[in-house]
Order: sequence, then structure tokens, then C-alpha cells
Amino acid sequence: MLVVDVPVTVYDAVLGGKVEAPTPDGTVSLTIPKGANTGAKLRLKGRGLSDAKGHRGDLFARLVVTLPDTVDAELEQIAETWRAKRPYTPKRRT
Repeated sequence: MLVVDVPVTVYDAVLGGKVEAPTPDGTVSLTIPKGANTGAKLRLKGRGLSDAKGHRGDLFARLVVTLPDTVDAELEQIAETWRAKRPYTPKRRT
């Protein structure tokens, strides 16, 4: 199985959006569903490597939700408000 990590912004993970994903043939536009989480895998059918008979396999894009390089006061305030109003415990998904 061929897997590529694809960085996703917090807002695209929450709201859904489009990102560029690298493939053996170049980049493609990938649609991120609303509520996407790190570790989610999206299948890009026929975008993987070829086998000995020339049949293309699939490529899996593993989403990696990524914070900005610097966290400003506004983002901190949003996170503090969210934590106070909507606490949750992350669970390991299998």
C-alpha cells in the first residue's frame, strides 16, 4: 500500500476544503471532508504505483491536521473558549 502524508489546516479539517496532494504523476486536488481528523485516509484510485503487469494501484492520502507555525492571541482565545464550552476527550480510533 502506498501512503502519502498530506498536511491539512485546522480550518480545512473543520469546515472541509481542497488541498494539493502529491502523486507519482504530479499533484492532484483532494477534497477534505468536514470534520476530518489526523490519520484519516482518503483513497486516490489508480494514482499509486504500477505493478509488473502495468496495472495502477491506489494511493492513500493520510491526513495530518497541522497548526500554523506561530500561534497568535486570536487563535489562543478561540482555543480557550472552545475548551471551556465544548470539552472532549480524544479517543484512539482503530
